[in-house]
Amino acid sequence: MRLFLLAVLAGVLAGCSKGDDLKSAALKVQLHYEGFRPGCVTLTVTDLADPSRQATTTVSVPEGPPPGTLSVAVFRQTGWSNDLKLLAAAKEQSCDGAQVATAQTDASLAKDGITPVDLSLSATDSDGDGFVRTEDQGTDCNDRDANQGGPMSWYPDDDNDGYGNSQLPAMVKACEGPALTASRTGDCNDRDPSVHPGQAEFRCDGQDDNCDDVKDESFDLGGTCLNDFQCAGAKVCTGTDGGVACNSTLTPTAYFRDEDGDGMAGADGGVTCAPQPEGTPTQARDCDESSIHVSSNLTEVCDRLDNNCDGRVDEGSSCNLAWQSVPEAAGTTSWRAIAVGKDLAWLAGPGTVNNVVKIEATARTLSSCVGDWNAAWISSEGQLFLAGKDGKLASKMPGEAGCTAAATPGPSVDLSGIVGFNSTGGAKPTLYAVSGGGRVFKWAFPAAPVELAVTGINLMAVTGTTAGAPLIAVGARDYMLPAPQPQVISINTETGNWVAEPLPPAVPAVYLTGVSAVNANYVYVVGHKGVILERNHGVWRTLPSPASEPDLTDVLAFSQNGLYVTTGTGTVQFFNGKTWDPVYSNPKAMRALDGPLPTTLGASGDLGANQFFNR
Repeated sequence: MRLFLLAVLAGVLAGCSKGDDLKSAALKVQLHYEGFRPGCVTLTVTDLADPSRQATTTVSVPEGPPPGTLSVAVFRQTGWSNDLKLLAAAKEQSCDGAQVATAQTDASLAKDGITPVDLSLSATDSDGDGFVRTEDQGTDCNDRDANQGGPMSWYPDDDNDGYGNSQLPAMVKACEGPALTASRTGDCNDRDPSVHPGQAEFRCDGQDDNCDDVKDESFDLGGTCLNDFQCAGAKVCTGTDGGVACNSTLTPTAYFRDEDGDGMAGADGGVTCAPQPEGTPTQARDCDESSIHVSSNLTEVCDRLDNNCDGRVDEGSSCNLAWQSVPEAAGTTSWRAIAVGKDLAWLAGPGTVNNVVKIEATARTLSSCVGDWNAAWISSEGQLFLAGKDGKLASKMPGEAGCTAAATPGPSVDLSGIVGFNSTGGAKPTLYAVSGGGRVFKWAFPAAPVELAVTGINLMAVTGTTAGAPLIAVGARDYMLPAPQPQVISINTETGNWVAEPLPPAVPAVYLTGVSAVNANYVYVVGHKGVILERNHGVWRTLPSPASEPDLTDVLAFSQNGLYVTTGTGTVQFFNGKTWDPVYSNPKAMRALDGPLPTTLGASGDLGANQFFNR
């Protein structure tokens, strides 16, 4: 322990000097402390003969836990008697802290030599935090928790965020504060609980959110940036949601994309200050990006479309939109299937004799292909492919007298739809057929058909956009259900995996009967009760139905503004994107539509000989 010479201190206090004769006698005072480590210990010496003579010294307390002993030497003072009173006092934390222990005794200085004196200071600091329990006059708020010391200053905290108002003094000093007070201060906005010290600047608003006397330091205001249109600018606060915006004075350039692949761009591509994507002009050149039959570089033809984007349809005096009747084919009263190529068309229906008709210009040729045919497709070479009842398939070249039969594997099913894709390099086309039993078949002609998928859905029609792209099939889920649930599914042509597409909630409980794809972005579906749907860039919506037409049987789309449907009442209806117009009518149901161009299409139905083609 360090030795303090009280005689030296007392001599200084008294203004006296001491000779060696005063050092011949001394008290060796041992101050013992236990149960706590004092923050400050003082020793006061009083002359019993004259209490006005008094000297006090502060004794340094070494680091380390209790117990401990402090040593102080007390020497004889000039003019003092030999009889002294010793008083030791201990305080917690510092010499300004609460006094928690005292000890006193009387002692006499011998004429010569050292007289030992012991004083004991005792208090309890159970958690060792330097604060003594209140039972010993200490101030520890919880002597079982070293993290909770003595009374704290509590500051007004009106927003209750844990930080007191930096502009106001402490309300009280206590172990626990009143409501709406905090033991920490520094809150620069005591009306907003989200503003206080100890956090990052979290919003860009021209305010100091973390009370460090700097506003919006986290947001690099004024720093260079690019906005959503790739225009250079400077970072600024948005002023609305606490975010940062890139403020640019540059004006971006608009550009347009070619979605339909006709070489003329008209779809909104957006605006940018960066170099625009390759092949995207700054002027729109196509007024209908759903169709290759409409753009500003085309010539107007007679097809009910605005081919040249001049705002008019079929302008000119030579446009004839009348439908031509195909001469009656004896022996068949219903043509359920039609396939139309550029220079050749086929009709097919049920029967064993004269149930297939080839149409070239105004000539017709009857032939036989045994089967009840429900659907047809024509290749680029004019070859006919048929799908029908009992899983039957057939093919027929234009010059072939009969037909080549094929059949689907497995249990017998009624095929309801067929679609094919032409191959390059002389290879034969690949076809896909669907059935009312929910089965899907792949036919890589002339190989035998194979099963591609089983869906459990009563499929009525199928189409596709390009080879390798997903097929789109329509129908209804009806097995053991009180009402049909309309379904549109996409089918992977390689794996057979399929997914049901989400339809608008307003679609009633009907069978979907026909499907036509202009391209991958625009697909159209029709069904019973006048249902007609459009898939525009992956999102389905309902379209207005033709007036007084309860059941729609098939659809053929060339544009979002050029849509044909057949109906169960015997009409062909045309939709120009806004309104419907009947373009043909007969007494019996129309069943099918097909055509490669809006100037070359056909419709067939139950009236036998009365089949009509638009030229």
